[in-house]
Amino acid sequence: MSVAAPKKPVHILHLEDDENDRILVREMAAANDLEAEWFAVQTRADLESALRQRKFDVIVSDYSMPSFNGLSGLMIAREMAPETPFLFFSGTIGEESAVESLRNGAVDYVIKSRPQRLIPAIRQALRTVEEKMLLQQTEQKNREQAELLDKATDAILVCDLANRITYWNRSAERIYGWTAEEVVEKDFVKILFQGKPPTQILEMKKSMQEKSEWAGELQQLTKDNKPVLVQCRATLIRNANGQPKSLLLINTDFTERKQLEEQFMRSQRLESLGVLISGIAHDLNNALAPILIGVDILRRSPEKDDVLKTIEVSAKRGADMVKQVLTFARGSDSNKTPIRMESLVKEMGKIVNDTFPKNIHCEVKSGGEIWNIMGLATPLYQVLLNLCVNARDAMPDGGSLTIMAENVSVDAETAARYPDAKPGDYVCVSVADTGMGIPPEQMEKIFRPFYTTKGPGKGTGLGLSTSANIIKNHGGFLVVDSAVGHGTEFKFYLPAVIERSPASATPSPLPMGNGESILVVDDEAIVLVIARTALENYGYRVLTATNGLEAISLLNERSKSIDLVITDMAMPLMDGAVTASALRRIKPGIKIIAAGESGTEAADAMGQSEMDAFLAKPFTVEKLLKTAQAVLKNGSHNGSHNGVHN
Repeated sequence: MSVAAPKKPVHILHLEDDENDRILVREMAAANDLEAEWFAVQTRADLESALRQRKFDVIVSDYSMPSFNGLSGLMIAREMAPETPFLFFSGTIGEESAVESLRNGAVDYVIKSRPQRLIPAIRQALRTVEEKMLLQQTEQKNREQAELLDKATDAILVCDLANRITYWNRSAERIYGWTAEEVVEKDFVKILFQGKPPTQILEMKKSMQEKSEWAGELQQLTKDNKPVLVQCRATLIRNANGQPKSLLLINTDFTERKQLEEQFMRSQRLESLGVLISGIAHDLNNALAPILIGVDILRRSPEKDDVLKTIEVSAKRGADMVKQVLTFARGSDSNKTPIRMESLVKEMGKIVNDTFPKNIHCEVKSGGEIWNIMGLATPLYQVLLNLCVNARDAMPDGGSLTIMAENVSVDAETAARYPDAKPGDYVCVSVADTGMGIPPEQMEKIFRPFYTTKGPGKGTGLGLSTSANIIKNHGGFLVVDSAVGHGTEFKFYLPAVIERSPASATPSPLPMGNGESILVVDDEAIVLVIARTALENYGYRVLTATNGLEAISLLNERSKSIDLVITDMAMPLMDGAVTASALRRIKPGIKIIAAGESGTEAADAMGQSEMDAFLAKPFTVEKLLKTAQAVLKNGSHNGSHNGVHN
């Protein structure tokens, strides 16, 4: 049983020269259950002495006394105890004097002919002081919190449910360049994304509705229109009734860290490329040899079908190798997309068989139809390569390397055994070798940056730490099982995206043209010949130009008859972007398809150069025809591309 805390008596300083009035006031307080300690004074000296010695909760004063004036007492109290409420209890105070006393700081006055008002007036004065103290404490707490928020290195924003900014701390000013005065009451999407919200904003809104929180990476813009990468943590704030009230955003700027990570990752990829160079050169020569031989055979033999098929397969093989090496070296991935890990595993198995020593046998396994994952292909390719290279180095005398992908459901009990693991559906990729294994004393060190057991010049010790970081950034986790003399198995788990695969459709016939005129611009004569032949065979009229100046001349002569331009992006003198700009000055509505390598050329074509589509080289007849038809059907150019990208 709890005992109520005793009430503290109110300390009241009573400025009164009449003993009877002092007794009357104390009796009224007792009758009204006001527990108080009274301190009586009559003179200026007594008042000043009392105020110096202690603090009082309230001061009650007569207005007129033989030796002292109540108004003078009020002035003394305002100077020595400005926070203590002062009220008059007098029989001689007039209306003008009462108004003057209130103007000078008294909280109330009570006429002695109506003594019943005194105790309520005292209680009201005490409540006012208490409320004022609470308000001051709240304001002080708010100031302290604001100071702490301003000292935070993260940008902290608060928005209402209409996305209007209501709070913007100093770190937000530092990161984005806008002051609080410039952005308060403005839409944060318009401020930070220039009115073009990324797809993550839709994810954020959906997550707010379902879980009241969201976390992810966002690319935003500063006041100077410079991109800034942030790790955003959004939380829905609710009122006392549980209704949504506002949105709290905490943004951590990691632009420089991301740039350093990308440089580090690229350096690590280039290190890994050294493993592949000799094998790729050998494999590329093997791919080119049938083409060179096949051309010579075609000149002499009427039996062309088999030779043509061999040339086609070899050409595609060579193109795929070049594309894989360029993509891996550049690391051009930027947005996560659905990925079939089964395909990456098969590609890696092929590279291992082509480039690793022949005494290492590689087997690729797949556990049925593998789920998709959302990720970046290049870093995941890098993880596979790192693990396979480590497996190769663990088998100097040869052995077996097994790469496998399978669907796995991880329950809560299993997830609890591994850091960063959560229950759910995963795609598990394993790389197992029959090599020397990892000693127990090294197991805890292998994921540390720069830790390596390889000799000088044979490794930087960054492969496994990089791989673990990549897997973590994909929401997955990495585990290892090893026994000395019996090999090692690395497994990494990536969250699965489970969806039904669309039913396989019957290949549709290639689209025909309707006599449209297409100008093809390329400095490679063989490309012009192939493109012209393919387009003319399917109903188009074709003009060709070997450079930008020739294309400009042709369009000047035949601007009305040319419906579409296909231009290479990398040409001497005038590249594709400059050529396209010049052509649009002649014919603003002309549709233009850019052709070139994927990666930076694709980004430039679809971004800065505002091409209507991008055609990745080397392209097939099917890709050429379908891209041309899609662009022609889309109508005239209006300043924005349609996003066709092959």
